[in-house]
This record gives sequence, C-alpha cells and structure tokens, in this order.
Amino acid sequence: MKKFFFIFILALSPFASTTVSAESDLPLISDAGIIIDAKSGKVLYEKNPNKKMYPASLTKVATAIYAIEHGDKNEMVTISKKAAEAEGSSLFIVPGEEIELSKLIAGTLINSGNDGAIAIAEHMSGSEKKFMEDLNEFLRKEVNVTDTHFTNPHGLFDKNHVTTAHDLAKITQYAMKNETFREYLGNKDLPWEVKTWDTTLVTHHKMLKGEIPYEGITGGKTGFVSKSGYTLISTATRGEQDLIAVTLKAPSDKEAYSDTELLFSYGFANFKSAKIDKNNIFYSADHSKSYKLNEDLYYTYLTSDEPSLKTGNDGILSIMNQEGTAIESFDLKKVADVRKTEVPASIKKEAINEETNKFSVLSLEWVPCVILTILITFFLKKSRKKRSRIRTRY
Repeated sequence: MKKFFFIFILALSPFASTTVSAESDLPLISDAGIIIDAKSGKVLYEKNPNKKMYPASLTKVATAIYAIEHGDKNEMVTISKKAAEAEGSSLFIVPGEEIELSKLIAGTLINSGNDGAIAIAEHMSGSEKKFMEDLNEFLRKEVNVTDTHFTNPHGLFDKNHVTTAHDLAKITQYAMKNETFREYLGNKDLPWEVKTWDTTLVTHHKMLKGEIPYEGITGGKTGFVSKSGYTLISTATRGEQDLIAVTLKAPSDKEAYSDTELLFSYGFANFKSAKIDKNNIFYSADHSKSYKLNEDLYYTYLTSDEPSLKTGNDGILSIMNQEGTAIESFDLKKVADVRKTEVPASIKKEAINEETNKFSVLSLEWVPCVILTILITFFLKKSRKKRSRIRTRY
C-alpha cells in the first residue's frame, strides 16, 4: 500500500521543463574568444570572456570610432615628429605633412599604422596622454565597457594596456552601428598617396582579402605583439544575421583564423536573428496600456525555436519559445511611449471568465486526489484493525 501511495505522489508531480541550448565546448586554441550577435548583443559562445589580456592593434578599433564620432573628418591633421617616428607597423608619414582626418583613420585601420594612431590622438586631444584619458572615458561612459584600460592609441605592449574579449566585442558592436566605421573596417584596399609613398594599402585580414575564403566576411582587424600573441576582430553577415567574433592570444595567425571560422560557423548554424519593428504597438495583457516602440528591437534565438511575443501587465515584452519559456525580454517602459487605454468590456468579461474557469478546472483536478486520499486512509485503517485482531488472537 505504501509503495502504491509513493507511486501515486510521483505521478502527480509536474515534469521539470528544460530549455534547449546550443552551447557546447568548441575546441578553440586561442586563450580567449567570443562570438556575439551584432544587433542584439547576445553572446552565442565565449571562452575566458572576462580575462584581462593584451589586444595589440585591436586597440585601433577604439581609436578609430572615437575619432569618427568626435572629430571633423574634413580637418587636416599635421603629422608630428613623435608620430612619424612611431615603432612598428607604419603608414610612412613624415613630420609636417598634412593628411585629412578621414583618410588617416581609414589608413590606420587598414594598414594598422602606429604612426597614424598617434597622429590621430594628438590631433583630437592635443597630446597622446590627454587622448588616452578622453578615450578611456568614452569607452566607460558611452560604450559601457568595464574591464578596459588603454595606455596608448595603437596597442604596442604596455603591462597596463588591457582589455577583454567581451569588451572588444562590445566596442566593435558599438562601432559597427556607425556607417563610416563599417566602410573603413570593410576596406580591402585603399589608394594611398603621401609625400614619401604612393601605393595601395591592402588589408592585413586574410579572410577579408580572400586568402582564407569564408562566406559573408564584412570586416576585420588584425593584431600582433609578442606578449599578446595573434589577435583578431572579424565581422560577418548572412541574410539578416550579423555576427562579431573576437579571438585573443592565438599561437599563430593560422590558429587565430581557424578559431574565427569555427566561431562563425557555430553562430550561423545554431542561431537566428529577428527584428521587432519600431512601428509596432503593443498592449498590456488587460489592454489598460499601449506601448508604441521608439526604436527597433532585436533578439536572437536557436534555429530549433519557434518564437512568439507575449506582453504582460507589468510592461514586460517576452519572447517565448515553443515550450513556453522566455528566451528574451524587454522592458517596454524603457523603450516605448506608454499610454493608458480604456479596457474593452469584452476583455474585462473574458478576464473574469478566465479566472472562473481556472478555479473550476483547479477544483476538478483535485477531486480525484481527494477521493483517492480518502480511499487510501480507509484501507490503511482497515489494515491496522486487521493486524490488531491478529495480534489479539495470539
């Protein structure tokens, strides 16, 4: 009888719901790596995302977007002696030369010129030191990264010049919203005429220039110094899906690119992107409020999901999968104009009926439980009396 009662209780227990996840252990060789959806910011896979590391020339992505947003692209930049004598990769500019800011930014990204990065910094803030104060403040307050501190505009090694894979992905996501930056990062080549050099600059990023073919590559930045290893930022698009991949400290550029390809292939195979148009109007569940979006909303979901939208009375818009689990949510009070509306009588009646039905169904569901409990109690009492008579007889 006890065994039967235990089985009965198990039968009444609800099954635990499970959420399907595509996350797996990708065999990344790089010390750190991450891939995110560029529109929603959703992290699709990460390895050591918050480990502080040396980015090398990936730093120039931050330098470039700051200069694009805070500078005048038509201004002429006068090259200083300090900039012209910068160590490492170079644009071969000379002291006293004047170059348009937009051209200098594009050239610095595509050819990773350390001299160009210093020239940009000095032009923007008056000195390299002041530029670093301005850049770090920009990254904290406008890009909202928390684990980045840059000591120079180019990425040459400094023990205090650190960032993370997660922060670099976030900086790139921010920068890719700017049309000018997207154009510069996606340049495969750039005509370059300066006093000492008449040539065409060609991107160092092997996937972007086609040496390592991969469908959908739209931009990239390379980096290397001995302490940082090989570093990469790469962007790719297929259909409505835009992805950003970052790899840090690979032992060779071959491994950096193979890790990047692995991240992209994983992201495109397992996830999809969707947009909720800003012209949409949503209503709370009881129709007492309406929400007119003031911006497009983006979310990411597994390819196996069949997402639907659900709005609660608390102003939260939830993206539900087919199992009824929320995979993403938005606070409409923060991203929409809120207005009070008159609740239709039909909605009020429907809500009352729904509550009544819930009560009725709940009551009916417990009827067999109550009956079965009475029966079990009856049989247990009967069993005790029988055992008692047997003991008395002996």
